[in-house]
Amino acid sequence: MTTRAKPARPEPSASQKRRERERQQMRARLLEAARNIAAEDGWNAVTIRRIADKLEYTAPILYQYFSSKESLLVELMMVGFSELTDQLKAAAQAPASERLAAMAEAYWAFAFTSSELYQAMNGMDGVPFGTAETPLEAKAAFRTLRTALQSIAEARGAELADPTGAVDIVWAFLHGCVSLAMAGRVAGGVERAKTLMLNTLEPLFTAQLRSQ
Repeated sequence: MTTRAKPARPEPSASQKRRERERQQMRARLLEAARNIAAEDGWNAVTIRRIADKLEYTAPILYQYFSSKESLLVELMMVGFSELTDQLKAAAQAPASERLAAMAEAYWAFAFTSSELYQAMNGMDGVPFGTAETPLEAKAAFRTLRTALQSIAEARGAELADPTGAVDIVWAFLHGCVSLAMAGRVAGGVERAKTLMLNTLEPLFTAQLRSQ
């Protein structure tokens, strides 16, 4: 019995491609406007109506692209994790002896240069992490850090006693340092907080190693 090949899906027409391109461009404009409002006035100030006013559109039109403020924030969270992953991957190209500090500095730089995104990534209630429902973009960021930590351990002739636990510990430490610095909770300001983070990271990481 022979099986028939599935018919090839027809190529989108030129007008369909144009409409999809315009739709993606509009979504990008909405996300950028939301980020700009958040950077100026905080996330509480971000509403669909405020975005509409900024772009000189009516709110109902924008609901064609995002059903709610929450759906827009989820999209921004994914954008943030994608950007963070790219920066962590670039830092992971540093020599093994410098890689740990490079990863920490990349994380720190992202948090402070894209603070509105960082806040969206870490302030979303109901977004699951560490589960099957964890956003793919977040998984990619964690996976990038895990690969880097394992490579640093191997370069030292050791291995991570608990690879997943090591990633959780390092990530929590970096996030804690950033959060305290952003809140002005570290005496001496942001630069001292960064110095303390970098100085403490090495012994924290070493504690996660065991000899091969």
